Amino acid sequence: MRHLTRRLGGGDEGQVLVMVALMMVGLVGVVGLVSDGGLVFSQRRDLQNVADAAAAAGAMQIDEAVYRAEGRVVLDERMAREVAALYLDAEDSVTYSVSVLPDRVDVEVSRQASTGFLRVIGINGVAVSASASAEPRYGVDGAGP
Repeated sequence: MRHLTRRLGGGDEGQVLVMVALMMVGLVGVVGLVSDGGLVFSQRRDLQNVADAAAAAGAMQIDEAVYRAEGRVVLDERMAREVAALYLDAEDSVTYSVSVLPDRVDVEVSRQASTGFLRVIGINGVAVSASASAEPRYGVDGAGP
Protein backbone atom coordinates (compact mmCIF):
# COMPACT_ATOMS: atom_id res chain seq x y z
CA MET A 1 0.00 0.00 0.00
CA ARG A 2 2.82 2.35 0.86
CA HIS A 3 4.44 1.67 -2.50
CA LEU A 4 1.19 2.50 -4.30
CA THR A 5 0.85 5.81 -2.38
CA ARG A 6 4.36 6.87 -3.35
CA ARG A 7 3.70 6.05 -6.97
CA LEU A 8 0.45 8.10 -7.15
CA GLY A 9 1.74 11.18 -5.32
CA GLY A 10 5.41 10.86 -6.08
CA GLY A 11 5.82 13.71 -8.62
CA ASP A 12 5.04 16.59 -6.21
CA GLU A 13 8.47 17.27 -4.77
CA GLY A 14 9.83 20.71 -5.76
CA GLN A 15 6.56 22.23 -6.99
CA VAL A 16 6.20 24.46 -3.97
CA LEU A 17 9.69 25.83 -4.56
CA VAL A 18 8.76 26.87 -8.11
CA MET A 19 5.53 28.50 -6.92
CA VAL A 20 7.34 30.41 -4.16
CA ALA A 21 9.96 31.62 -6.65
CA LEU A 22 7.25 32.90 -9.01
CA MET A 23 5.39 34.58 -6.15
CA MET A 24 8.59 36.28 -4.96
CA VAL A 25 9.18 37.76 -8.42
CA GLY A 26 5.66 39.18 -8.39
CA LEU A 27 6.04 40.48 -4.83
CA VAL A 28 9.35 42.18 -5.59
CA GLY A 29 7.77 43.71 -8.73
CA VAL A 30 4.85 45.17 -6.77
CA VAL A 31 7.13 46.48 -4.00
CA GLY A 32 9.35 48.04 -6.69
CA LEU A 33 6.43 49.78 -8.39
CA VAL A 34 5.13 51.16 -5.11
CA SER A 35 8.57 52.31 -3.99
CA ASP A 36 9.52 53.86 -7.32
CA GLY A 37 6.06 55.39 -7.70
CA GLY A 38 6.58 57.26 -4.45
CA LEU A 39 10.10 58.26 -5.49
CA VAL A 40 8.93 59.61 -8.86
CA PHE A 41 6.00 61.42 -7.23
CA SER A 42 8.39 63.09 -4.78
CA GLN A 43 10.69 64.19 -7.60
CA ARG A 44 7.70 65.54 -9.53
CA ARG A 45 6.63 67.57 -6.48
CA ASP A 46 10.15 68.99 -6.14
CA LEU A 47 10.12 69.93 -9.83
CA GLN A 48 6.78 71.72 -9.36
CA ASN A 49 8.34 73.71 -6.52
CA VAL A 50 11.19 74.72 -8.84
CA ALA A 51 8.73 75.86 -11.53
CA ASP A 52 6.67 77.83 -9.00
CA ALA A 53 9.73 79.56 -7.55
CA ALA A 54 11.17 80.46 -10.98
CA ALA A 55 7.85 81.93 -12.13
CA ALA A 56 7.51 83.91 -8.89
CA ALA A 57 11.09 85.20 -9.17
CA GLY A 58 10.39 86.37 -12.71
CA ALA A 59 7.09 88.00 -11.75
CA MET A 60 8.87 90.12 -9.12
CA GLN A 61 10.76 92.00 -11.83
CA ILE A 62 8.59 95.10 -12.16
CA ASP A 63 9.39 97.96 -14.50
CA GLU A 64 10.11 100.64 -11.90
CA ALA A 65 10.06 103.54 -14.37
CA VAL A 66 6.47 102.79 -15.42
CA TYR A 67 5.43 102.21 -11.81
CA ARG A 68 6.88 105.52 -10.62
CA ALA A 69 5.54 107.50 -13.58
CA GLU A 70 2.06 105.98 -13.89
CA GLY A 71 1.49 103.84 -10.80
CA ARG A 72 0.85 100.76 -12.95
CA VAL A 73 2.49 97.39 -12.29
CA VAL A 74 4.10 96.19 -15.52
CA LEU A 75 6.68 93.48 -15.89
CA ASP A 76 10.18 94.27 -17.05
CA GLU A 77 10.05 91.45 -19.59
CA ARG A 78 13.80 91.20 -20.19
CA MET A 79 14.65 91.06 -16.49
CA ALA A 80 11.80 88.65 -15.74
CA ARG A 81 13.09 86.22 -18.37
CA GLU A 82 16.69 86.58 -17.16
CA VAL A 83 15.87 86.05 -13.48
CA ALA A 84 13.64 83.01 -14.13
CA ALA A 85 16.27 81.48 -16.43
CA LEU A 86 19.03 82.19 -13.90
CA TYR A 87 17.01 80.42 -11.21
CA LEU A 88 16.41 77.41 -13.48
CA ASP A 89 20.05 77.24 -14.59
CA ALA A 90 20.99 76.55 -10.97
CA GLU A 91 19.00 73.28 -11.06
CA ASP A 92 20.65 70.07 -12.24
CA SER A 93 19.60 68.55 -15.58
CA VAL A 94 16.42 70.58 -16.04
CA THR A 95 15.07 71.40 -19.47
CA TYR A 96 12.94 74.54 -19.37
CA SER A 97 11.19 77.24 -21.30
CA VAL A 98 10.28 80.68 -19.98
CA SER A 99 7.59 82.79 -21.62
CA VAL A 100 7.08 86.37 -20.47
CA LEU A 101 3.99 88.37 -21.34
CA PRO A 102 3.27 91.92 -20.15
CA ASP A 103 1.06 90.58 -17.35
CA ARG A 104 2.57 87.19 -16.38
CA VAL A 105 5.49 84.77 -16.47
CA ASP A 106 4.95 81.18 -17.64
CA VAL A 107 7.54 78.49 -16.87
CA GLU A 108 7.62 74.89 -18.10
CA VAL A 109 10.25 72.47 -16.77
CA SER A 110 11.05 68.81 -17.28
CA ARG A 111 13.68 66.32 -16.18
CA GLN A 112 14.34 62.61 -15.94
CA ALA A 113 13.33 61.23 -12.51
CA SER A 114 15.53 58.38 -11.32
CA THR A 115 14.20 55.00 -10.23
CA GLY A 116 15.45 52.38 -7.79
CA PHE A 117 13.84 48.96 -8.12
CA LEU A 118 12.77 49.40 -11.75
CA ARG A 119 16.42 49.57 -12.83
CA VAL A 120 16.45 45.80 -12.46
CA ILE A 121 14.13 45.51 -15.46
CA GLY A 122 15.87 48.27 -17.42
CA ILE A 123 13.82 51.35 -16.52
CA ASN A 124 16.44 53.83 -15.31
CA GLY A 125 14.24 56.91 -15.26
CA VAL A 126 10.83 58.40 -15.93
CA ALA A 127 10.22 61.78 -17.57
CA VAL A 128 8.45 64.24 -15.25
CA SER A 129 7.33 67.77 -16.05
CA ALA A 130 5.69 70.73 -14.36
CA SER A 131 4.48 74.19 -15.28
CA ALA A 132 3.75 77.38 -13.36
CA SER A 133 2.46 80.85 -14.02
CA ALA A 134 2.85 83.98 -11.90
CA GLU A 135 1.56 87.52 -12.17
CA PRO A 136 3.14 90.63 -10.69
CA ARG A 137 1.29 91.90 -7.61
CA TYR A 138 1.73 94.64 -5.11
CA GLY A 139 -0.17 95.82 -2.05
CA VAL A 140 -3.09 94.03 -0.47
CA ASP A 141 -6.05 92.76 -2.50
CA GLY A 142 -9.24 93.84 -0.73
CA ALA A 143 -9.77 94.72 2.89
CA GLY A 144 -9.76 91.88 5.37
CA PRO A 145 -10.96 91.65 8.95
